[in-house]
Amino acid sequence: MKFERILESYTYDRFGEILYILHKNNRKYLNDALAEYDLNLLQAMCILTIHQKNDTTQKELTEILYLTKSGITKAINKLQNEGFVIKEKSSKDNRKYVLKLTEKGEEIIPHLIAINDEWEEKIGLTELDDEFIENLKDMTYKSIELNLEKD
Repeated sequence: MKFERILESYTYDRFGEILYILHKNNRKYLNDALAEYDLNLLQAMCILTIHQKNDTTQKELTEILYLTKSGITKAINKLQNEGFVIKEKSSKDNRKYVLKLTEKGEEIIPHLIAINDEWEEKIGLTELDDEFIENLKDMTYKSIELNLEKD
């Protein structure tokens, strides 16, 4: 019933609005699902990024995830306290610390991927053709470039 009222009260015609609503609902769904593991979306994104990019620093995480230094610091501190992540001195540069997943951090990866895959399947993202997905990725990269030009 509530859903029908939302649809009746407003139609999302502009692409930016559609993306915003999709993002907002994606974040809510994932945060709700991640609560079972006492994680939130930002923390899960940090874990997945550290998993994909070995020897990453907190500074690199802020750049990769387009988030503030304080937001990343808070997320990493929680992940360290919960035993998902450790900091080690870089083997390449003794002045830097890199982030590594612990065994617990590695073990959570399949669950994080499954939660995201479930959301993508439920909303129909898996039914879209490869060309559409590539076009969406291209638009995403262009939006990054536009913002980097301003910085």
